[in-house]
This record gives sequence, structure tokens and C-alpha cells, in this order.
Amino acid sequence: MSDVIIDKVSVRIGSQMYGRFEDLPNTVPHVLAEFVDNALQSFRDSKEALLALDPNYKLRVVIRILWDETETKMSQRKATQFMIEDNAGGIAASRFVNAFEPANAPDDNTGLNEFGMGLKTAACWLGNNWIVHTKALGEGVSRIVRFDQNVVTKNNLEEVDVKTEPAKPEEHFTKIEISAPTKNIPTEKSLQKIKTELASIYRNSLRNQEMDLYVNNEPLEFTEYAILNAPYYKDMEGPSKLWKKDIDFQFGSYKAKGFIGILKELKSTQNGLVLSRRGRVIIGAEEDGRYFPKSIFGSSPGTFRFKRIFGELELEGFAVSFNKNDIQDKENLEMLMEALRDELRDKDSDILAQADNYRADNTARLVKKIVSRHDEAPKTKRTPVSIDTKPIEEKAKVAEIQPVIPEPVPEENIINEFKQPDFYDINGKLHRMIVKFIDEGSDLCWLGVAKDDPDAIVCNINVKHDFFKVFGEPTDPVIALLKTLAVARYTTEAVNNKTAMAMMDFFNEYIKKTKV
Repeated sequence: MSDVIIDKVSVRIGSQMYGRFEDLPNTVPHVLAEFVDNALQSFRDSKEALLALDPNYKLRVVIRILWDETETKMSQRKATQFMIEDNAGGIAASRFVNAFEPANAPDDNTGLNEFGMGLKTAACWLGNNWIVHTKALGEGVSRIVRFDQNVVTKNNLEEVDVKTEPAKPEEHFTKIEISAPTKNIPTEKSLQKIKTELASIYRNSLRNQEMDLYVNNEPLEFTEYAILNAPYYKDMEGPSKLWKKDIDFQFGSYKAKGFIGILKELKSTQNGLVLSRRGRVIIGAEEDGRYFPKSIFGSSPGTFRFKRIFGELELEGFAVSFNKNDIQDKENLEMLMEALRDELRDKDSDILAQADNYRADNTARLVKKIVSRHDEAPKTKRTPVSIDTKPIEEKAKVAEIQPVIPEPVPEENIINEFKQPDFYDINGKLHRMIVKFIDEGSDLCWLGVAKDDPDAIVCNINVKHDFFKVFGEPTDPVIALLKTLAVARYTTEAVNNKTAMAMMDFFNEYIKKTKV
């Protein structure tokens, strides 16, 4: 047990330097991550003793951000205070003095707090005043340090007082409060982004249950990305496989371990590589900050390979920037990626070729979206489309043949349909239209009949037609055009005037009012 009394700690760096910390390039999630790093490292250093004290122990880090309640708009409500609390091993007496002296790196620099800059620069980046209250496991006292930048700067202080209080040896925690915010404080509108990026930075610790991390009472979780499970593009009738390549590669003194795979769906917020070191993400925590080495992704962001490849690599042998959001030695990193490229070109599982050439059949998914948009539209958009056919009938000679309506389409060919019909008022008679999406047939679009309603119009759209293969997958505008063609054709039947001129005139009238 250590009850060492520490009266003061050094903050020597040149008092004017503290005012410059807030100008350092950084982001709120990466700054808050410095406090999480300290908690994680404290836990790892004291893990054996913590579990001996409580076999059910688990590291818990809680971040709370308070907002200016005088503002009513979320986009204008700025942070007023930050509180970070953990139940790790605390800051021991043997490390306490060094912990508060800026740029005093620990003797063991193989952990997450390797630079000795995290706590001080992070706190000063967010606020001008901060308090650290910590209790180290096994010690009989807790210690409190209060830092007021204005006082330190005005008086050119090189030391600040430490308050010591009696405590139970089995207690262990660190509590940090930061106030008097700097220009870097976030607004409440960015809270979700902060949560998402912190979950991304600590994805490994959250995955393996190393800790629980909370932000404003919400437990953070990292959502895994779906990986493509499909046949090889050269054998689309062959067996499906999971397109993920495990990586365990060494290039000189540099190592990379993890995986590289293909996304199930194209998502610009998920592609690219995430690079970690010591179990903590360095590059790629941000959705727009992934790593795209040309040797693997190519040089064009528009390619399928660029949009589909993703992965996570734990690196060894590389140094990082002092704020741990960038990798040093980019030249060797690029060389490592070039060497990795060959690992992805396995003759039986060429991930790069699959990403380049595989084309997913997204038709059913796209049709589902179109149906959802249509059926969930407000009732105000369901007013009948009205048309008076008499002016159009006068333009063309009335045919004397009886209308012929096709047979209903087989139910097994229907992949989806509008549950909410559209209504058309043709010369005062109300008709409803049902749109059905079909996956078979030689025609792009044709009329059908409803079994339960002779006045219903059924528009059958063949989403597997060559038209969509050539011009792209179904879209709302195309569906609107085909619906309008169908109702125009039906109207020519209804008024017994099936001339091409009449059909085009009806089409031009309906298209002014058609909605998907």
C-alpha cells in the first residue's frame, strides 16, 4: 500500500503554451479518446489485481457532456462541461507526478499513453479549467488536482497544488471534469457523430468485451458491416462463399493482421481500410477518413473495387502522431500494402477481381424501396387522377372493335406489388390501378385484370426485361412512365378508341398528374 503524500505537481512547459493547446489540429472524438486510452491502459496495467479483488469486474468508462440549456435549437446548444469517469486502476503515486507534467513520457511507452501528452493537451483543448480526482487501487488516499489556465498563465505558475483525502485501499477510479470551454466545443447536433466515432475507435475493445463505454447514458456498440456471400463472378451458378480474406502478413519489421473483404452492399461510409495499433483505431474511425491505398483500391473512387473493398488491419512496427490519428512512415506503409495486394489475388479466391466484376442483383431490393415509398405516401397524394376523354375522342375515329384484356399474370411470377392502389376518374367512373412487378416475360409492360374487380387496372412491369439490363435498374421516373402508358392504353379500351393518336393524347394528359 502507498500513502505517499504529494503536495504539488509540475505543470512546467511555459505558461503561455497552454493557450496554444486549443489550436492543435484535432477532433472532439479523438480528444475524448485520450481519456479512454488512459482508462484502458490503467485497466491493462492493473487487470490481475482488479480481477483478484472482484472476479466479475469489468472496465466501465462513462463520458457525459452537458449542454447550454438556454439555447432552444440543438444546432446552437454548445457544450458547457465534460465529465469522464472510469473504474480502472487509478493513477498510482509512482506515476502521479509524471502524469501531470506535459511531455513527460512514461518509462514504458509500449501502451496507449506513450507520449505523456494525452490528459493535459486533451483537457486544455476542450476547456480552460479542469479537475482530476483519482484513487489508485491499493493506496490509502485519493488525490485531486485543479487546473485553472487563467491563474497558471497570469501567475506564470510551474506547479499546482494536490489535495489528498483518506480513502479505502480497495477503491479505484478516476474522475475528470472540464469546464470553461474553448472554441473547440461541439454543439449537441454533433453528439451522434461523437458516439459513432468513439464506437469506431474502440471497436476492438467493445467486440471482445474488454470494456463498457457510455456517452450521455447510451452504451456504445460497434455495428459490424455485412460481407458479400456470393458465387465467384466467373461461375455464377457455382457455390456461394464469404468474400473475406484473413491477413497475417509481415514485411520486414512491419506487420499487418486482420482481414480484407468485400461489402455486401455498396456503401460509401463503409468502404476503405481501418488501421489500428495496440487495439485502438488510428486511421478510419471517421466515415470520411478511411485509408485507400492505390495498390489495392486503384486510383478512381468511381470503380466497383473502390466502393466494395473494406477491411481492418492491426499494425505493428509503425509510429503514430502524438494525437494518435495518423500513421508515420507512409512510404513503408504503402510498400506493405503493395505486398498485401498479392495476398488478395489467390487463384481460387481473387478478392480484387471479384470486387471488380461481381454484379449483385439488386432488383428485388430496389423494387421494395419503390413499393415502400408509394404505399407510405400521404393520403393527400391519393386523390383520383381525373380525365375527360371527349375532347380526345373527337380527334380520332372511334373504332368498332371490342376491347381485349390480357389474362391475369400467374401469381408465382410476382416479386412485389403496390398495396395501396392509385385511382383514376375516367368520365366520372372511378377505376383503381394496381402495379405488379414481374420477373418473367418478353414484354416490358402490359395490362392485366384484377380477379375481384372488373374495373381495376393491373399494370404488370417486367423488371427482368432487357430494357433494365441495358438502361439500369428500375427507378421512380421509369415506373411513373410505365404506369401512365398502362392507364392510357386502358382508357383507349374503355372509350373504345384504340388508335395510336388517342393513346398518345391520353398519355400526355395523364403524365401531367402521375405520381409514383
